[in-house]
Amino acid sequence: MDADKEGRKEGSGYSHYRSSLECGGQEIANADYYPDKLLINKNINKNKLSHLQKILLMTDGTVTELLEHLSREPIVIEKLYQAIINNHDEVPASHAPGVFQSEGPVLIRKIILKGKHTDKNYIYAESTILIDRLPECFRNELIDSKTPIGKLWSKHKLETYKTDFSAESENSNVEISGYLSVPVDSELLSRTYSVYSCGEKSMIITEKFSSSLFVS
Repeated sequence: MDADKEGRKEGSGYSHYRSSLECGGQEIANADYYPDKLLINKNINKNKLSHLQKILLMTDGTVTELLEHLSREPIVIEKLYQAIINNHDEVPASHAPGVFQSEGPVLIRKIILKGKHTDKNYIYAESTILIDRLPECFRNELIDSKTPIGKLWSKHKLETYKTDFSAESENSNVEISGYLSVPVDSELLSRTYSVYSCGEKSMIITEKFSSSLFVS
């Protein structure tokens, strides 16, 4: 399936930003370029995003490994909350449209990606995980260990496909401000995407970071 078509979704408040083409069909450099698969909410001032922030919002690779390159230190996780639920009313509001009651129990997980050496909190993440769609060995380690999801995918050689990317800006609440060490109502950049494994949706993940992170 065409990855661009799979990743597109219509919705009010979102626009696709495409690079310009010269008359001869040659693609030219454009600072406003974003892949078609990424839906950018109009509340993001795209002109204020640094190159590194754009990479964090657009990557379909492993965020943990990317963050290790950008921060120049190993990344570990701190689990803030984890629970297996059968009542889907407890699924985060931004994930609820993509999860149905008939799909069985879900693992709700809230974590921080932080620097091992500096103890700096880089990214706050919420995941809704359809645990019955994951291999048992992967599922058990996900629940019991403190290994980031991205490193578990590599360790267990679990093939994944990420789609339905969207990005927006929001103001931090008291809880997330505390986790990311920013003032309340600070601007956060946020992205949400779905992860497919073995041909089925297995996760919906939202990642949030301060708009002051990697500004240069």
